[in-house]
Amino acid sequence: MSTHPHTNLFTQIDRTKDPDFFIRFMDEAQKPSAIQASKRLILERIALTPGSAVLDVGCGPGTDVFDMVELVGPTGRLVGLDASEVMIAEARRRAEELHLAIGFEVGDVQALPFPDGTFDVCRAARLLEHLPDAGRVLAEMVRVTRPCGRIVVFDFDWDTLIIDHPDKETTRTFILSYSDSIRNGWIGRQLPRLFKEQHLQVLS
Repeated sequence: MSTHPHTNLFTQIDRTKDPDFFIRFMDEAQKPSAIQASKRLILERIALTPGSAVLDVGCGPGTDVFDMVELVGPTGRLVGLDASEVMIAEARRRAEELHLAIGFEVGDVQALPFPDGTFDVCRAARLLEHLPDAGRVLAEMVRVTRPCGRIVVFDFDWDTLIIDHPDKETTRTFILSYSDSIRNGWIGRQLPRLFKEQHLQVLS
């Protein structure tokens, strides 16, 4: 039997018996080709330019933030925020190892510790599915983003997980069980509505 923490404990990483498991998990989760494609699409959509100020909400060990360094250039500002001290410590360690001047902060994503209109771009990837109030987090992202700025959120709808197996009943049971084990397993389908509730222009 596996002794690894369940991935539905992402909001409690620092209180688990093996917090480093989540760092290893996130590193592995970056590798699938579909995730790499989503990362490229996100970078395309946020359209970073030199000098941009960017906040990555729920940054984990900072992997996605490092991808933006060359795009914002030396005049840009990159900040990663995560609720986990373990994740932020690892992100800072990696930034120091790479000699990158990136700010990583421990903070509450439901009460972002930044003034209104601080950033040109605010992004969150695979975060809202783990949180109790996705609307509140999105409202905070809107608050700290400048007028005409860009907000990008990437998350899954776990009910749309596709598994090819001859036993339909077992397959459906597995999918629904996994989706229901995630705090917001349906968040992917809710994002367009949540964006409209925040009066954001939704780009197709």
